[in-house]
Amino acid sequence: MLHPFFTSVGPLVLGTEPRQRRALSRYLLSASVYAFSLLVQLQLQGTMWSELAPPQVVLGYVAVLSLTVSGFYVAIRSGFSRRFADPSLTVVQMGFAIVALAGAYLINPYLRGMLLMIVALVLIFGAFTLTPRNCRRLGWFSVTALGLAMGAGVWLAPQLFVPQIEALHFVFSLVVLPTIAVLAGQLSRLRANLRTQRGELSEALARIRILATRDDLTGLPNRRHAQDLLAHEATRAHRERAPLCLCLIDLDHFKRVNDTLGHAAGDEVLRLVAHQSKPLLRDTDVLTRWGGEEFLLLLPETSLADAERVVERLRQHLSSAETWRERPELRVTFSGGITAHHEGESMQETIARADDMLYRAKTAGRDRVLLAA
Repeated sequence: MLHPFFTSVGPLVLGTEPRQRRALSRYLLSASVYAFSLLVQLQLQGTMWSELAPPQVVLGYVAVLSLTVSGFYVAIRSGFSRRFADPSLTVVQMGFAIVALAGAYLINPYLRGMLLMIVALVLIFGAFTLTPRNCRRLGWFSVTALGLAMGAGVWLAPQLFVPQIEALHFVFSLVVLPTIAVLAGQLSRLRANLRTQRGELSEALARIRILATRDDLTGLPNRRHAQDLLAHEATRAHRERAPLCLCLIDLDHFKRVNDTLGHAAGDEVLRLVAHQSKPLLRDTDVLTRWGGEEFLLLLPETSLADAERVVERLRQHLSSAETWRERPELRVTFSGGITAHHEGESMQETIARADDMLYRAKTAGRDRVLLAA
């Protein structure tokens, strides 16, 4: 377990937004390489002033490098970089790093071997966010920048930059750096493909979840999902000692609609009932497709009296001619049986009692709601 100091400082340094945290984590990793290189540079300068660049050149280089690298942190941490296509500023950071390393190569030829390795390391960072094309571009940019630094060194200080050795270094850079850039691009493409596949898998799972829990025709929770909801609400009602009611609803004379107008009209009735019911229900109420022309309405934290008011309001709305003014030939009513779930009984017993009330409502003339305590 992390020390409280780190858990409090982490969000302060990296922020809380996941993408920003990843970008700043990579930034801090690259900044540590900058810091190490500068320490080596300054240590070497302290013992070899006469052979290397003048102190003011080196100190100016260090100042520009430090300010620019700090500016990258401020831009990312403040959110300023979010206005750009690449919020992590990867291309800009890598381009600057390559230029800075080429400058260090010219200032301090004694660090040439280390600097070439760091350039290769910079190109690897492209695998995290860059496109393969940008990786290749930066690979050739690094070859060009180093080639210019090598040429300038041979021109300005041939005693330190031996032409034959610099030619070997350039050939090494020409072969190795573009290869690393291509490999980084391929890795970036693999990462992009994996992200795409994960997204497609998530979408497929979401669709499967919808198909498994939703009724295709009405969009309501299907019977299987309704049973899960019933079990969950029964457990919660028992734990919190809260009332729980349910109502079985059956559309009156629905078979007549199918027989006279066809099954397409019957499907439209079911869709309209589901659509018209939603605005009449509370946020906590759940209307489900129980099967055929039957619906089950789950009413958590609701007394019998309140449940009756909710269902009666729904019944009156669906029996109103105004509700069906666009399709008057599809007008139907419903009968309902309401009951409360009692502690200690199974949900099957509760449903059976609601079904019995529904049967009595049908027998009593339909278009009505009956209650069972």
